[in-house]
Amino acid sequence: MVPLVTPVGADGEVREADVAAMVAALAPYADALVPALSTGEGWALDDRRWSDMVAHTVRHAGGLPVLAGALRPGTAEVAARSRAAADLGARAVVATTPFGPDVAQEAMVEHYATLAGTGPLPVVVYHESAVSGNTMTPQTLRRVCDLPGVVAVKDSSGDPGCLGRLRAAGSPVALWQGREEAVGGCGPVDGYLLALAHVAPELCARLDREGPAAPGLADRVAAAVAGHGLLGDDWYLAVKATLHQRGIIADPRPISTR
Repeated sequence: MVPLVTPVGADGEVREADVAAMVAALAPYADALVPALSTGEGWALDDRRWSDMVAHTVRHAGGLPVLAGALRPGTAEVAARSRAAADLGARAVVATTPFGPDVAQEAMVEHYATLAGTGPLPVVVYHESAVSGNTMTPQTLRRVCDLPGVVAVKDSSGDPGCLGRLRAAGSPVALWQGREEAVGGCGPVDGYLLALAHVAPELCARLDREGPAAPGLADRVAAAVAGHGLLGDDWYLAVKATLHQRGIIADPRPISTR
């Protein structure tokens, strides 16, 4: 699965032609497309540009499932984007916890219970801390996985043992690795949702088929991550730069938060 960058022009608007070109390049390798997540600078997308990015992705997906990122500070805002994503043709919504360091663990469970219980789309838990500014405990994450309507976890926590513990505990949801650095040590997973897939789709498709234990594969992933500059805080700009160099997107600029 591929977390898409959000290509914009000098006017700051999402370029549909670039979205179409990205999808065309990825279609032979990808099982799903994920616009407006962290690689797509989802935290910086206002409602119009978010809607445009999701709509363009669905329009050009050619039948590939589209899972819409919804990186907003509060439950009500994420729920609103879930409803909008359903109207636009997305198959699921991918959401973090509410933003802020003081969010209580119980509030995190309530957040996902509301999204999964009242929203129109299945919910993928985006397990991370860089965007939300907080961290679910293992116990909280396990409770969230048991909620009806929660269908998967994208683990970007950086803890290579996280998904293994969930699997050992009998988690009922799909377990997806979302951090390239954890690939070699995370054990068997149900899928990968990696920024690397944007710039090395064949390698990531092989990883999905063969698993990280295939001889030399984890080392190749690590080398590709380093070679494409994906280890920094601005990994999404490195992805945009590569896609621009390859002629897939016209402009590598970041999203403006104007």
